[in-house]
Amino acid sequence: MKKRPASTLDPKKIKSAAFVIEEDLLRHNLERLKYIKDQTGCKMFQALKTWATWPLFSITKKYLDGTEVSSLNEAKLGYEKFNRSVHMFAPAYKEEEFNEILKYCSTIIFNSFSQWKKFKPAVSKFVKKTGLKRECGLRINPEYTGKDEHSGLWSPCAPGSRLGVRISEFKEALKADPKALDGISGFHFHIFFDKTFEDLKEGLKAVEDKFGEYFAGRKWINFGGGQKMTDDDYDVEGLIKLVKNFQQKYNVTVHMEPGAVIVKCAGVLVSSVLDVVERDDVPYKIAILDMSFNAHTPDFLLSTDLDMPVTGAVIIRDESIIKKNSNTYQLAGGTCVTGDKLLGQYHLFKNPLKAGDKVLMEDGIQYNLVQCTMFNGVQHPDIVLWKKNSKGKYGPKLIRTFNYQDFKKRMG
Repeated sequence: MKKRPASTLDPKKIKSAAFVIEEDLLRHNLERLKYIKDQTGCKMFQALKTWATWPLFSITKKYLDGTEVSSLNEAKLGYEKFNRSVHMFAPAYKEEEFNEILKYCSTIIFNSFSQWKKFKPAVSKFVKKTGLKRECGLRINPEYTGKDEHSGLWSPCAPGSRLGVRISEFKEALKADPKALDGISGFHFHIFFDKTFEDLKEGLKAVEDKFGEYFAGRKWINFGGGQKMTDDDYDVEGLIKLVKNFQQKYNVTVHMEPGAVIVKCAGVLVSSVLDVVERDDVPYKIAILDMSFNAHTPDFLLSTDLDMPVTGAVIIRDESIIKKNSNTYQLAGGTCVTGDKLLGQYHLFKNPLKAGDKVLMEDGIQYNLVQCTMFNGVQHPDIVLWKKNSKGKYGPKLIRTFNYQDFKKRMG
């Protein structure tokens, strides 16, 4: 497999703050996903919850089969800007939205038997009235967490998770109504967060052990996302073999929902140092940036054990090491919130930082862009595509910029 090409980004040409997506790296990831798709016959759906920059759907839809969405707004966006193959899962559906969901979604996955029972008549009525085909699925929960490094925070199968039907609930529903699965075309599970092929093999065995006997008669099984398929060291050939064998074993088509891996290492969040603050009660310096961790990278506040890789810097978590290096910084945002900073981690730079220096947060696109807010009135970063022009030279193409009116409209 082709290795990920080197970045061609020149941060001097980027006005900060900005989310910058590199087209060459984006296409590299998409080519990897299409290769898997072509070799297996599986279906790949872009998960909009991790990245939904729709002006670039003109690129992604050439490689993928459709979109995976979790809300009516995402469904409309996928339908209008990607294609008509829109697959939706939500923990629960609102009655007043469901007819619209049926209009835009080709597949609807339910989180419980009660939700399926509630909306099944509406599905039948819509199909009969319009003649449009709609497939329905059920999310299952194998109660498998595997090697969970984040104390269950990102695990959809952790104890108490609201997501998916557990095997005891599944059997109870079928006991109460042997026809409860009538009309269900497939099952969906999502149990991974940033995991390897070995994790998939182990997790899939747990799924099969609990639910495999019910796969007969289904059209598809959705493996969800959370697999690092576009990493250079991911066992792509192993995945291809596994998917082929699974499809043959159960006579189904495998669906996958790549999200983060589409833009993983394909873009950065570019910021600039506004000021450097030194305090005599801590062994590090504080670099204040023209972005906000609170507003622009909220996952790093939810889970302080997530590392934020920064170009040209080494992540340090041991304070005893910090005391030995004068170029160690805590990166902090530009809002007035005390906690607007990277918690529990520091960055060691080769040279001292000064006002005006660019700081590139690598892998800065996934989740960050879709969760970005204008909290505290802080400027929303621009969205930029870094690409090669007709003359063969690389440069920025501005996709979207934000202004005061964007902030004002959100407030009233």
